[in-house]
Amino acid sequence: MVWDGGSNARPRIPGNSMSVMGRVEKGFDYFEKVLNLICRIFVGVIVAIIFYAVVMRYVFQRPPFWAEELSRFIFIWIIMLGAVLVTREQSHIEFVILIDILPKRLKFILVNLIRLLMILFCWVMIQQGLKIYPIVAEASSPTFGISMGWLYLSIPVGGLLMGICIVENIVKSIVKR
Repeated sequence: MVWDGGSNARPRIPGNSMSVMGRVEKGFDYFEKVLNLICRIFVGVIVAIIFYAVVMRYVFQRPPFWAEELSRFIFIWIIMLGAVLVTREQSHIEFVILIDILPKRLKFILVNLIRLLMILFCWVMIQQGLKIYPIVAEASSPTFGISMGWLYLSIPVGGLLMGICIVENIVKSIVKR
């Protein structure tokens, strides 16, 4: 196991850069950087929108009618995309006291069983998100008049991306073993 030396010391699969696993991991790393950049941009946009709305409301007494809805749309996407990042980094909240005292083999089995349950949850998110999408896609947002499907599409997209990251984590744990 090799560490990348960054602030989030994640295990890396050793090997030359031309190996399939190395290229796949490099692709996932690039995907993570892009997703991280998108989330940072979204946070900056929300801060700017809310700052603008507060100034317009309390200084000029002319609040923008669109600020609340746009910030809500962006915030929901930040939540889902942030959940994908947390899943890939394996930095979600967990109780490790009991897992840490288990023998190595049992720990491996339990951690991967938990990951399989997480994949099941992601499947439910994808399935239910796609089930509700046609219903909500017909509704329009009150301010912009765009389809509410864009808002609810974050559920299956987040579930799919989290599921892919969980599969990556399972493969890494098997290869590293």
